[in-house]
Amino acid sequence: MKIPSALKISFVLAALLAGAGCLDGGPLEEIIPKRDGQEAPTTEVSGVVTKVVDGDTFDVDGFGRVRLADVDCPEMDTPGGKAAKFFAETMLLDETVHLDVDDHRGKDRYGRWVAVAYIEDPDTSSLVNFNSMLAASGHAEVKDFKDNEFDPEEWFSTSESRRPPHFGPFFDSESRFSWALWV
Repeated sequence: MKIPSALKISFVLAALLAGAGCLDGGPLEEIIPKRDGQEAPTTEVSGVVTKVVDGDTFDVDGFGRVRLADVDCPEMDTPGGKAAKFFAETMLLDETVHLDVDDHRGKDRYGRWVAVAYIEDPDTSSLVNFNSMLAASGHAEVKDFKDNEFDPEEWFSTSESRRPPHFGPFFDSESRFSWALWV
């Protein structure tokens, strides 16, 4: 079943607002991706996501496998890994992504394209940085890998050294789906 884009964006925003106490001075206020004064991103490839491998890796029709730059999701054999994949599937599967592919190395050692992915906000038609959304939702850690062109510090209003609080879906020890906020 395909979930409408507006519902997906609403899902993410509701999760962020709930976790941040409506963002009124809450803990997530400082890690929401910047919007004011930013120019539109330059993307080089657009395509439909046909498969989500895990939280930070997916396949794009006619392009190949993509590894999100400067974010790292938990491994798939952990509850956090399953939750990250679920989040990515909810947001990306069967949707068009716009990719800014790394100009320094292009592919990683596994042959995956390294990129920042953007998805369209249905309300404003602007492109939203999915890499930062994944981290802001608590499903990935920001890691500034110096071997690519990207600077994840530009994605957030705080320094990269501040670890964002985690808020999002997870599976508990009995494989029950739940929501939590943890630091």
